[in-house]
Amino acid sequence: MVNNMFGEYLRQRRLDVGLSRAQLATRANVSVSLIEKIEAGTRTTTLNTLQALFDELDVPPIYRRHILGLVLPSVFGLAPQTESAGPAPGDLADLASLDHPASLYLMPTFTIVAANTAYQRTFPGMRAGKNFVEWMFLDPIARTVMVEWRREAHRLQHGLRMFTSVITPDRSVEEIIERCRLAPEWEELWNSGIPAPYSPEESLRIRDVRSRRVRRMAVRLYTPELPSRPWWLFRLIPEEFTRR
Repeated sequence: MVNNMFGEYLRQRRLDVGLSRAQLATRANVSVSLIEKIEAGTRTTTLNTLQALFDELDVPPIYRRHILGLVLPSVFGLAPQTESAGPAPGDLADLASLDHPASLYLMPTFTIVAANTAYQRTFPGMRAGKNFVEWMFLDPIARTVMVEWRREAHRLQHGLRMFTSVITPDRSVEEIIERCRLAPEWEELWNSGIPAPYSPEESLRIRDVRSRRVRRMAVRLYTPELPSRPWWLFRLIPEEFTRR
C-alpha cells in the first residue's frame, strides 16, 4: 500500500462513525489485531473483509470502487489521466444525444465536466466547471428544484464526506466544505447521522422552475469503461419511461 492510504482512510471513517477498534472488530467479525494492522499499514486484507468493514462503516456501495481505486490503485490499475484535457468531441456528442438530463462529473468533488441542454434546464446555473454540492447548498434555486431538498442535500453531503484529505491531498474536498459551511443547514445536517441510502426503486422529485411542474425522475449513474474516463455519467430518466 502506497503511503498507507487505505489504513488512514479506514481509521478516519471509523472515527467519523464513532467506533472503537474493538467495536468495529466485533461488528465486522474480525479481530482487533487485524484492524490495528490494517490501520498501521502492516497488513492487507481480503475482499470479504473489506466488504464487512465498508458495511459497518456506512460506506455507500456506489462509492466503494472509486475509494478503492484511490487508496489501493494496484487493485484496478492506473486511473485514467485525461481529466485535464476535458471530454473529447465524441464524449460531448454522446452526452448531447441523450434526451433527458445528463452530465459528466468528477469524483470525489461532484464538479461538473459537461452537461447537456436538458440538464442545464433542469438545474439552472449548473454547467461545466460548477460544483453540484455548492449549488445544492448555496444557490437558493436548488431548494425550489429539489422537492425533498433536505433529504437529498444530506445524502449529497454524506457522499462528499466519504472522501477526506486522506485520499484527496489537493484539499479540494475541504475547500468545498469550507465554502458550503455558509449554508445555515450545513452544520445541522453534518451532525445528523447517516442518511438513508438510495433504494433501486426510489426516484427524485424535480420541480421545473418555469412551469412549476413536479416530475419523478429515476437516477442512473455510470462509470465509463470503454474508453476509460475519469468522470461519472449522471442521468435522470422520467418515471413514465422507466415503467414502459
